Amino acid sequence: MFDSMKHLPGRGTREKAAALVVTGMLLLGSVAMVTPAGAGSKITNSFTFTGAYSGTIKLVPASLNCTYGKTYSGKGFLVTLSHMKGTITGAGKGEWAMSVYPSKKGTTKVTKANVQAYNDNAFQSNAEPIVQFLETSGSVTYEGATGSLDMTVEYHQVGSTTYGKTATVTGSWNCKD
Repeated sequence: MFDSMKHLPGRGTREKAAALVVTGMLLLGSVAMVTPAGAGSKITNSFTFTGAYSGTIKLVPASLNCTYGKTYSGKGFLVTLSHMKGTITGAGKGEWAMSVYPSKKGTTKVTKANVQAYNDNAFQSNAEPIVQFLETSGSVTYEGATGSLDMTVEYHQVGSTTYGKTATVTGSWNCKD
């Protein structure tokens, strides 16, 4: 890996040494602020709600609370993130879980909501009363251990027959983190 740096055109010894230090820091798990390469990176395992409900919930560490793979029927996929922490204004704080059912690898669009289906994309609290945010529209991009979502969700208190206001939720997961 390091030998390839000597072939970089226009790079002097000082630039090569700086690149080696940054590379070494990243390999050893140290934190390094690198610009501009790191400027456009996405934050993973974090989901932000905006609209009628707002806040951010995060999954840490992902390796213990993130599962993905084919559904039992083998006709789609399931991603489950559990023990996420954060506060969603108007819906509570504490632990949250996410279940996403993409039908294929790549991007799946939600064009018709069925908020009472068992295979909806949803966020659910572990509070009393239990609160869910169920998909109404948007998209999920599934690549296995990684993916993202951008969808509109509708508030629902489990056990009631009414549904509440909507919010937009965006975020991504990386089960390898």
